[in-house]
This record gives sequence, structure tokens and C-alpha cells, in this order.
Amino acid sequence: MRLPPDRSHVRTEHRNPGSMHLDTLDAAAIAALMAEDSRAVTEAVAAAAPAIGALVEGMVPMFAQGGRLLYFGAGTSGRLGVLDASECPPTFMSDPGQVVGVIAGGDSALRRSSEGREDEWDGARGEIERLAVGPNDTVVGIAAGGTTPYPLGAIRIAKERGAATAFISCVPMERPEACDHLIVLETGPEILTGSTRLKAGSATKLALNCITTALFTRLGKVRGNLMVDLAATNDKLVDRAIRTVRQFDPSLTREQAWALLEANGRSVKRAIEVPNWQPTLRGERVQLRPLRADDLDALHAVASDPLIWEQHWQSDRHERPVFERFFAQVLAGGGALVALDPAGRVVGMSCYYDWNPADRSVVIGYTFLARSQWGDGTNREMKRLMLDHAFRWASTAWFYVSPGNLRSQRALERIGARVERREDRPVGSPMPARVVYRLDRG
Repeated sequence: MRLPPDRSHVRTEHRNPGSMHLDTLDAAAIAALMAEDSRAVTEAVAAAAPAIGALVEGMVPMFAQGGRLLYFGAGTSGRLGVLDASECPPTFMSDPGQVVGVIAGGDSALRRSSEGREDEWDGARGEIERLAVGPNDTVVGIAAGGTTPYPLGAIRIAKERGAATAFISCVPMERPEACDHLIVLETGPEILTGSTRLKAGSATKLALNCITTALFTRLGKVRGNLMVDLAATNDKLVDRAIRTVRQFDPSLTREQAWALLEANGRSVKRAIEVPNWQPTLRGERVQLRPLRADDLDALHAVASDPLIWEQHWQSDRHERPVFERFFAQVLAGGGALVALDPAGRVVGMSCYYDWNPADRSVVIGYTFLARSQWGDGTNREMKRLMLDHAFRWASTAWFYVSPGNLRSQRALERIGARVERREDRPVGSPMPARVVYRLDRG
């Protein structure tokens, strides 16, 4: 009989000095020892974060060209690859063919061990050919001890077909010749000697979690830390979808959020891409709600003060006919908000308009407040509420101010807006000259 190669140099085969007395411990003590020993898992993955990041960043443009991520492994390593791949469609609404897990011995090996198949250097060829692995794909071999022929052969065969390759191991090793990215998760000897389903398995699962979570986040399937590429197909997911939509727009009720989802095929991602430019926003000093036709009299009562408009290009807006034309314009625009004080009295208004989905910008303007609200922080809070809401969708907010309106210019500069440009107009132009301010998200 031909003896197998001596693997005594492989660290995962070494005895762990801290568990030499394992067979003398009761179950609670064994669990405590294993928990303590597993601290090495997060440390190992943290140390490998740069290598994981390089692998993912390389995959992002390849996925944009239809590329795939394919895991190849045997035993525990193969099962973990299949598990990670199977969890991507429900988590990220990805196509099941985008991330594929292949285990030596086929799917039957998921339940019944077929460890002998891992010794086949050419064992993955059939699956690689069946999957038509090519230049846009990334093949990742997984082997805790770093010596398993099946995944090492898989990356060699994949490299011959022009694919990008990576190898994940839980022991220090030289980078295999066919490997573009080597990820080493150095977890050390196991509590139960050679049982790499323990620390090595945990570290491998965490590393695979990192790879696919980072990949799909970089591909736009995450907003903030929320799964947004989600289809509401059962009660749990309907509830999560409603709560996710309301995270982006807290002004919506559960019923309104659900109606928005229904109108967008129950897709969270499509629903949150529809900006709500007439929300209800609440602060300590001011509340904003959608402007209504019956607000005309109360709003003109505020606007009838000529001093509000003394620095405005339309200084006669306090006059009723002029104000009525302005009111009709902003009401028809669909983005106007009326401002109320804590007692519910109308004290002013503001407006979102000219939303540009291409560059994700919106204009905030047509703002005025009763003089009783000047200097008490109301204007600043109103701008903060509107900006916080706008930046759920927009990257940039624009403000147009008359050159002579120094009061508004100072207010914008206090919240961090900067002058982008000045636009002069020829004499007789129906459009006024203006100073254009810009404020970017973050």
C-alpha cells in the first residue's frame, strides 16, 4: 500500500497544548474551553481583511460583466461553500447562478461524507466544464489544511480557462501557482486534534460571509446597513420590507409604506428609489407637512409682512394677488411644505423641487418664515429636517438666493452650504440673478 504524504507539518494537525486534558472535563468545561479557544477565529479573519478586500474589489467589475463566484471544497470546506452560496439569493435577491458552491462528491456529500473524493486533483474538471467557467468568473478553492488536491486542482483548471482564482486556507502556506488571491486564516491547532470543523470551520464561514456581504454591498444591494434588494414574499419579509421602507422615509405610515411596495412590485429597492417630496417632518420648534389648498389664507397672513420680502427679488410678494400666483405655482409643483409652530399655527413654508435622479440632486427653496420665528433656531431646524429627509435619496442639495438677500446667504453658510456659482441675468430678463449654494450629503 502506498502511504499518503506526511502532513505532520500542517498546523491544523498539531495538538493544542490547552486541551491535552480534554477527556477529563465535563461537558460545561469542554464548552467553556472551546469558546475561549474560538477567540482566534475573529482575530484570524480580521488579519485577513486586506486580502479579502482585494479579492472582492477585483470581483466587482467582473460581476458587472456577468461574472460569477464559485466555491470548490471537500468535506467541511465544501459544505461551507455550498451554505454561503445558498444563503445569497434570500439575503440579496441574487440570481442563484451568481454564487455557486461545489462540493467534492456532489450534493450527496452534503449529508454523507465522501472524503475520498478530495484526493482527486482533476476531480473538479467536470463541474468546471459543466458550469462553463470563463474569464469573468472567480473560482475560490477552500481547504483548511491547505493541501487538499480537489480545491487546489479546481483553481488550476479554472486558471487555465482564464478565470480569476483565490484559495482560502487556515494554515500559513506559500501561494499556489494558479492562485491570484491567497487568504490565510491562521487559527492554529484545534481543541480536538485535526477536527477542522471547529475553529477552522468557524473562521472559514466568517470569511465567506465577509466575501459575499462585501461583494453584494459593493454591488448596490445594501443601503446603510439594510438589505434593500428584497422581495416581500411571505409575512416575515412583508413586515421587514415595510419597516425598511419606513427607515428611509419615517413620515410614511405602515399602510402607506405597504401601498408604495405594492405599487413597485413588492420590491424594497424600487420602493425606496421613489422620493417622497411631501413628507411630514417633526422637530422641537417646527413641524412640516404637505401644503394644502386651504392653507392659502393662513400662509398669506404670514407672508403679508413686507419686511419678510425686503431682500427678496420679488419684494412685492406680500401683496395678495402676487402671493396667490406664487401659492398656486408651489402648490402645483408637488413638493411644498407648510411650517407649523409647536402650537400648530402656520408660520411659513419651504419647498423641494427640480429633483434630478441622474445626478441625485434636489433644490430646496421658496422658504420664508414669520418674523416671530427669526433668530430662535426655527429656520436652522427646518433646514436640518428637510436636508436629513432629502439625503435619504439625494447626494446634493441646491439653494438659489437673490444676490441682495444677505440674511438667507448667512443662514446657508451657517449650515455649511458653499457658493457654487453666481448667475447674472441680462437687463430685462424675466429670471432674476441668483447666487447658487451647494450642500453635499455627509
